[in-house]
Amino acid sequence: MSTTENGNQSGSVEHTDLNVELVVAASRKAASTAISAGDRAPLFSLEDKRMGLIALEDLLLKGPVIVQFRRGAWCSYGDHATDAVASVDQSDSTERTSVVVIEPPCRVSVKYPSPALPVLLDANMAASRSYGLAFELPQSLRAYYYQLGYTPPQTIEKDTWLVPLPATYVIDRDGIVIFSYIDVDYRKHCGCKELVDALKAAQTKRTAKFRTSLVAS
Repeated sequence: MSTTENGNQSGSVEHTDLNVELVVAASRKAASTAISAGDRAPLFSLEDKRMGLIALEDLLLKGPVIVQFRRGAWCSYGDHATDAVASVDQSDSTERTSVVVIEPPCRVSVKYPSPALPVLLDANMAASRSYGLAFELPQSLRAYYYQLGYTPPQTIEKDTWLVPLPATYVIDRDGIVIFSYIDVDYRKHCGCKELVDALKAAQTKRTAKFRTSLVAS
């Protein structure tokens, strides 16, 4: 038995492996040029059906922010990655941290992995594109993805089938990405420890910056 692209069991190993290889190849360029550690994080304001409009700029006023981009509710591989960020959100070992999950709308009902985690709907994949995470899905996979529940965003370009590349970012209060995890193999994800370490590093940096300002004054 093998695992299909959305995480369910299937008996067609060859078909599954080919699908993964096609997606990996198509997403490599986006992965190499996407926003990464050291870059300034593009701002966004997106809607969560339960909490209303949420803006990154507002979240940064409270502390660092973990932003996770997922392929959508139709793909169960994102659930494991979200479990990791949900664990960080519940941790009291770091300063106050906001966590948001971003995914494009699809025909599958949105899953809320945790009552505390807003799932922001990225209409037309505006946020994904601003982070450089959007890539063109190969023609041969489009009918298959549509069957799974994915609906491509409406764009100006005709015959465009954009899909988001999964990614996880830690953004400090100054709006700088201090940690980024992007893997062209959507079945992989970063762990909770990596995120906690990044947040602790951000706290250490902020404390040192605060002490330096006190000395200067």
